[in-house]
Amino acid sequence: MKVLYCNPIFFEYRLPFYKELVRLFKGQFYVMYSVNRYDVCGKSKFCKQIKEDLGNNAIPFYKDYIFDTYSMSFKMKDIEKGKRIPLTFGLIRAIRKIKPDVLITEGYFQWTPLVLLYGIIFGVPIYMGYERTLHTERNTGKFKTWQRKLFNKYFTGFLVNGQETKKYLESLGVIPSQIYTGGMSADAKWLKSKVAETSPTDKINWKRNYIKDKNGLLYLFSGRISEPKGVHLLLHAWEKHIKKYPKDALLLIGYGNKYDEFKEKYKNEESIHLLGHVDYSEIYKFYAISDIFILPTLQDNWSLVVPEAMACGLPIATSIYNGCHPELVHIDENGITFDPYKEETLINALDYFHHQDLKAMGQKSIELEKNFNTENCARRVYEALNKSLSKQGI
Repeated sequence: MKVLYCNPIFFEYRLPFYKELVRLFKGQFYVMYSVNRYDVCGKSKFCKQIKEDLGNNAIPFYKDYIFDTYSMSFKMKDIEKGKRIPLTFGLIRAIRKIKPDVLITEGYFQWTPLVLLYGIIFGVPIYMGYERTLHTERNTGKFKTWQRKLFNKYFTGFLVNGQETKKYLESLGVIPSQIYTGGMSADAKWLKSKVAETSPTDKINWKRNYIKDKNGLLYLFSGRISEPKGVHLLLHAWEKHIKKYPKDALLLIGYGNKYDEFKEKYKNEESIHLLGHVDYSEIYKFYAISDIFILPTLQDNWSLVVPEAMACGLPIATSIYNGCHPELVHIDENGITFDPYKEETLINALDYFHHQDLKAMGQKSIELEKNFNTENCARRVYEALNKSLSKQGI
């Protein structure tokens, strides 16, 4: 059985997942991707890594272009502004050369209409990998909703991250037996090993740079410093939290359109440390010294930084608008959830960890994350496809 996954653009964390699927399918799993999209976003070197990791199972596609309505050109200037319209030529012909027995596509737009057309013409089962939730799609218009319901009639099955995505698909009329939970894996092996190798002395010395009293707790945020990530709400709640717990400190890693504003606003606040962009090779140090990972996102399908932090042994506080929270955050076992729009719940979440066994919570995070590591996520997708196809007599 030859499986072709049509995914125009993906990043580093997906490579181990695809490599494992190549192994499980005994070399009959292929990934088609858009070379031009990597060029546009400044990651053309990653195409070389895809080829190195997947070899002949990586299928580059060249005639795929993105028109940016903000710059009114095929060169993207600002990822947070405008819309991007894909223009694809010859995709059906490229798929035909591979002659897959099974097709997987991503989402309802991008390459999906052409992949669907191929599947219908040639009678090939089509599965869709999908991540969005009822919350992220709450403002979807009637036409898009109608289009999605129409497309759903032609999919054999759906591969989703977790419960929140399943709820959304069911709201579109998809029957539960068509939905298979694979999960989304963070490639955290390297980070986890680096944290484990870090000596207690190094941890103490690094931590002193940000927190002076050993009785204080160090909270870590990693992501874009922007409103959609809820950073402004976290900082506002922190101003109240620090009055009760003056020994605590908050680390914020990342850059975004609000970074300069917040850096200036909180420059005299000793408990808040905005560090900007941190090279990936140094990230493990902050996981190693932090006590809690917090993500107040206002909209996320499945934040990969959460399982990443869990693999490093951190308790988790995240918002109810993070699609991964039902699977990854077990209340009173490895963390807590909150509604960032209701400040009192965010303040309570910050306070909560002063009354918990953080070591036990961190260990529970490690246990829960294992179920969503690369191997287990790939295995679930492999088993789901085989189970579904056997129902179809394939």
